[in-house]
Amino acid sequence: MIAVLDYGMGNIHSCLKAISLFTKDFSYTKEPSVLKEADAIILPGDGHFDKAMRNLNESGLRTFVDDHVKAEKPLFGICIGFQILFEDSDEVVSGNKNQTVPGLAYVKGKIRKFKGKNYKVPHIGWNKLYKRNPSKSNLLKNLEDESFAYFIHSYRPVGVESSAITGFCDYYGEKFPAVVEKGNVFGTQFHPEKSYSFGLKILENFIRSL
Repeated sequence: MIAVLDYGMGNIHSCLKAISLFTKDFSYTKEPSVLKEADAIILPGDGHFDKAMRNLNESGLRTFVDDHVKAEKPLFGICIGFQILFEDSDEVVSGNKNQTVPGLAYVKGKIRKFKGKNYKVPHIGWNKLYKRNPSKSNLLKNLEDESFAYFIHSYRPVGVESSAITGFCDYYGEKFPAVVEKGNVFGTQFHPEKSYSFGLKILENFIRSL
């Protein structure tokens, strides 16, 4: 069973609809008993890094996510769920703007805002995804290189451990990791549920691997 974690973030409906194309054995939930028994957890959603982490920490849900990962069960983060897989972020909505917010730290790397002057922020729309270490990728298996994915974000990971990166995006000359796979931890910066057949195949690959 797949637990799609209800941790107070947005853009859930399209994700659930996409997952339902490949399995009926899933639940959008925050129930401890369900999370403990889940074969996989998906962290979906849009929103701010600090809100996502506050919601996880204050609700106690982080404990179940940590235990799940320690048990070597698959975890898949999408968009903000992808960003919180890393060590920290400088996306602070309230408080000292010079501070950073700790993340789950399952993957080495930090989330930082785009700084480019020659392109628009946020990064919204379709962009090519370039495969890296394709033989090591489960998510991108049997998918064409340079396929288009749908992005919407103002922050991206930097200083990411090289071995975890299986896909990246080139946004006006800045290359940033857009797919990570490290052991049982997976993530995409883009929205697979909004990326048509390419993105749906990524979800299918994840689900079929369970």
